[in-house]
Amino acid sequence: MKEYRLKITGVHYAANPNSVAGQPDTEEMHVRTRKMLSWVRDENPIVVLMADPTNPKNPDAVMAIAEEIRIGYVGDDWLTTAKSLLAQSDCGMLGAEVTDVEVVEHGWIWVTVEADELTQMLPLKSSEIEWSIWMSDLPLLPPNKQLVAEQGAAYVLEKKLLPNIDHADFEKLKTYVNIWLKNSRHDLSREARQARSAYIERLLAAQNKEVRQLAEPLKRQRTSICGRAMLNERCQQWWPSLMATERVERLWNQWRLRNDNKLWYGLRWIDSLLRELPGELYNDIGKMDELLSGLYYLNTPRKAFQSILALMILRELTCRELGIEMRPMAEAEYQQDGLITDPMEMPTTIGRVVEFGKTQCELPIQRQTIQMLAQWLRDDYEQSHSKEIETLAKDRQEMLARAIEKVVEKPTTVIPHIDNYMPQIQTQNIDLPNLPLDQQEQLDNE
Repeated sequence: MKEYRLKITGVHYAANPNSVAGQPDTEEMHVRTRKMLSWVRDENPIVVLMADPTNPKNPDAVMAIAEEIRIGYVGDDWLTTAKSLLAQSDCGMLGAEVTDVEVVEHGWIWVTVEADELTQMLPLKSSEIEWSIWMSDLPLLPPNKQLVAEQGAAYVLEKKLLPNIDHADFEKLKTYVNIWLKNSRHDLSREARQARSAYIERLLAAQNKEVRQLAEPLKRQRTSICGRAMLNERCQQWWPSLMATERVERLWNQWRLRNDNKLWYGLRWIDSLLRELPGELYNDIGKMDELLSGLYYLNTPRKAFQSILALMILRELTCRELGIEMRPMAEAEYQQDGLITDPMEMPTTIGRVVEFGKTQCELPIQRQTIQMLAQWLRDDYEQSHSKEIETLAKDRQEMLARAIEKVVEKPTTVIPHIDNYMPQIQTQNIDLPNLPLDQQEQLDNE
């Protein structure tokens, strides 16, 4: 027989089942937590460990029960061992002895399981979740400097320093461990999680005591990655600062342009994807700490995590624009985007051209020019050619400006048709509808 030491976490939530995510803890809640931990420490009850497959946050969860009271769950870093022990047990349950208890606001319990030596470590079910829907061509945030720094440090650690750790330059090792540690604090992806555990294992196996000590801050980060303090920081500081960045603004502008500013349509589409999140995470929309914590415990791949993060950002900005609460929605609650018939009220693409016309055109023919451009873009809008308009980058804007200048040079009460200027714009390889053959020949002759 062999002894396996497992950590029980989440005692705070077991002692306060009615706590609301995102709301600060009260002293009364802390008292209940300390009371439960003190009871376990003083009474030393036998703890029974059993799977909790209906857990909406983590289908791999293993709960700890003492005298018919749920006291917490096996911690994430010990979960694979606990699930493997349960799989080889005769009754699907494990008896455990309490060996140590930390009586603090968010304390924990250590238990020891005596069992036959494991012959196989079984993969967690969460690794079998179908993530392909989130790995496809969905909106993504541009890479940020934190992820770039984390990836760069990971490359140096894994390729240069950790393979020969006992002969590695200590100062370099310390530097790159700290770079990775700093920039991974909000990376809740599967890759970051696996890397953290791998680094800890490699560092602890080193001969040098100073090198082994480098694992301690990584271990603390692993323990607290979804602790209350980190969740509060993530919701109150990290998320608001992320929402205020230029890359989020670019994502939002691209999203509105691509969807013709149809916000209700876009919201419905985003929710159709988010409802497919495992663990019923859609129900946590609006509770950022719960949602991010759930994604971490579901072992979400980095690309899927980035896609989900981008959708959550777009959803929050859409809700702000519509003036509605950021919460789960029923199908009947979605409204319809209004049908726009006045070219001067067209969204995004039209609006930008209108503003350009207002600032670049002389007053006598300003409205005629704007109407001409709006008419052309309205036709494009109705034919769903907005992607071509999106390609109107700086070099193509110059051609459009020259087309406007031609109108400015010829004041008239007749609104010229945009076809007169199409060849100039088409030379920039914008895939717009071709002119009728007779018009093309006429323009060629001119």
